[in-house]
This record gives sequence, C-alpha cells and structure tokens, in this order.
Amino acid sequence: MAQEIDQYLKEQFCNGLKVGESGSKIPLHTHFEEISKLLEQIFQSSWLADSSNREKVREKLYYLNNVLTECQMLSWRDQLTVCKIRRKLNEITVELRGWVPNGTTTAQPNGQVSSSYERQVTQWSTRVVDASKVHGFDNEVTLLEKLVLRQGSDDQFKEIGIVGKAGVGKTTLCQVIFNKPEVQKYFLPRIWVCMSRKPNEDNDTRVAIVKRMLDCLGVDEEIIKKVHGAHSLKGLLYALHQQLYRKRYLIVLDDARDNNAGDTQAFYGKLDSLLTRDGEWDCLAYGLPKGYGGAVIVTSRNEELAKNMVGEENLLRLLPRSDPESFWKIFKDAVEKGNDKDSTRLQFKPSNVEDLKKQILQKCDGFPITAKMLGEIMHDQVKQLQDQAAPNVTQQAAAG
Repeated sequence: MAQEIDQYLKEQFCNGLKVGESGSKIPLHTHFEEISKLLEQIFQSSWLADSSNREKVREKLYYLNNVLTECQMLSWRDQLTVCKIRRKLNEITVELRGWVPNGTTTAQPNGQVSSSYERQVTQWSTRVVDASKVHGFDNEVTLLEKLVLRQGSDDQFKEIGIVGKAGVGKTTLCQVIFNKPEVQKYFLPRIWVCMSRKPNEDNDTRVAIVKRMLDCLGVDEEIIKKVHGAHSLKGLLYALHQQLYRKRYLIVLDDARDNNAGDTQAFYGKLDSLLTRDGEWDCLAYGLPKGYGGAVIVTSRNEELAKNMVGEENLLRLLPRSDPESFWKIFKDAVEKGNDKDSTRLQFKPSNVEDLKKQILQKCDGFPITAKMLGEIMHDQVKQLQDQAAPNVTQQAAAG
C-alpha cells in the first residue's frame, strides 16, 4: 500500500502540472517542471528500495502537492507569497538532486553532504484546506473556535496545544480554524509556521524558527540576516516582539518536535511567560507580546513537549477516529471529486455500501488521511474504467 500511495502522490503532482498548462501557466511553473523531472528519475532508480528513503520522498510529495494547489490559486500579483514559495522550491530542488541515482544524501550548496540533519526534514504543511472535504471534526472545530475566540478575554493571551499521532487530523483541524471568516476578522496578522526542519537553514533550530516567523510576517530576508548578524537570537526575538506589538495576532506552530536539546526545550517552554525588565531575550515567549489578545496554537505528536509549551490545562487531545460515517464521507468525497487538481466529478453509487464502510474503517485504523488517499486512488481507477467503457458504448449505439 505504501508504494501505491507514493506512486499516486507522484502522479497527482505531475498531472497537476498538466492541468496548469491548459491556459495560462501557474506561477513558478518552470520550477515545478524541473522538480517533476527529478522525481521521475528518482522513481526509476533503486534508491527508493530503502524504506527510509521512500519516506523522505513521500514527505516531499505531500508538500509539493499542497504548494502546487496553493500556486494554482495565486496569480503573479501575489509577489510576496510567490517569492516565499520560490525559495522553498529551490531548496527542494537541491535536495532532490542529491537523491537522483549515484547519491543517497543531500548535496548542500557549499558542497558538503548532510546525513542525520536531512533525515529530520519532514512534511511541510500550508494554511490551505478545502473545508468542504473535512468530515468528522465538527465537535473539535466548535470547541477550538470557542477557545480561540473566547468571550470576555479580548486582551488575554491564549495558548492551545493540539496533540495526537501523525495523520490523526491535527493540522487539518488547525487549517479549518485558521481560515474561518470569524477568525480572519478577529485576528490580524495570522501566520502559519511549520516547525519541521528544512535544508539549508541554521543548525540552531531556535534561530531558524524565529527567522521563519519574521519571514511569514513579511520582513525582508536581508533585514532578517542583518539583525541576526548584528544581534544574534536576541535581536531576532526583539524584532519579532516589535512586529507583533499591540496587535491581536494568531500564530499556528504546526508540528512542533523535540530535538532533545536542553536549551531548545527551555526556549519553547511556557509561551505565556511575560517579559521582565531584566529579561535576557532567551525564550520564544518574550517575542510574543501579551495583553493585546494574541493567540498561539501548537500542534505536536509529542504531548510532553506541547504541555511544556502551553500547559496541561490547555491541551486538546485528538484520538484516532472511530465513526464509520465520517470515514465513508471522506472516502466517498475523494472518489467523486478526486484530488484538488482533478476537475472530473464522478458518480459513485456502490451496491455494497455497508460492507465498504466496514472495510474502509478497518483499513484506515482511525486515521482520516488514509481514507482520503484510498478514495483518490479509487477515483482514478473508476475514471479509467469509465473512459475505457465510453468508446464501447458509442460503438454499440452506432451499430444499433
């Protein structure tokens, strides 16, 4: 099943580029094309025989499909977003070149090769979501929205942690909340910060994350470099504080992970901490102004890490789903609509619905993302069968 999903994700990405060619090309089309060619070489090589390598490629494919969808909704006028995506695509291109045959590690711009560092690079999330395809989270969405838009607390800093296993829906839940009109109206700015490590970044993850936050807030890359060069991490935290001062901000820190470094754990701890007069600007909390209604949502697979950041009382635990109807809706929706780049709408009315529901629930093991994958795979299979049957029907009609 893993190989089938990987192949499907690759085809989904490559087919998405073909869709983009019908009419005006999407922004960064050339970048996507180069990545598509690199992926073809990688999939034809024996390098993917190693399960860990396959997992790394799958993570890249998740991100590429997400960001391709985002680009299809953008125009060249969205220069800030396009520039950010271009930088990320350039980094992925460098990384994929190191995965083509005759290389199993990532080639860095300085000619060095990364090993353990690159293995920590993980799936990148974006703020984009189609809420109509999200099922089974109604109670969680209502609860999280109430927590974020808590009445009578306009000036209170809010911190929320969402914890659970990979694929259980933490990121999806945040995406739905992040894009709700009520939330968009209440918070400004809103920034989505993926906490996963990426290539060509500072080895100090604290520096990398704060730089990423400033970048999401629209601070010029050269200014960020100058601040860091002159004042190190303390300067970056001060700049972050200034950018958010007197603003009712919403920050999503998606996929927070523990790298087992003591100084890093302390850096992310107790996000509600207040800046003192003799503050050393040595923790992320000091870069987050309090008293103006700001909010931070943290998602993590590591409950202890999230607890350290937001406190036990602010944790929302997501467990694997068990509702067959929700899984069926996700699966059926994906079968009928396909992926975000496929405009073909299919009619899916199987006779053995109840049996299929049980099979889907069993195969998914409580994880919604698996139902979506299975549905998209079946969409392609049903579409192929219908395309093959259409000429036969035409020929029979002509003969009659």
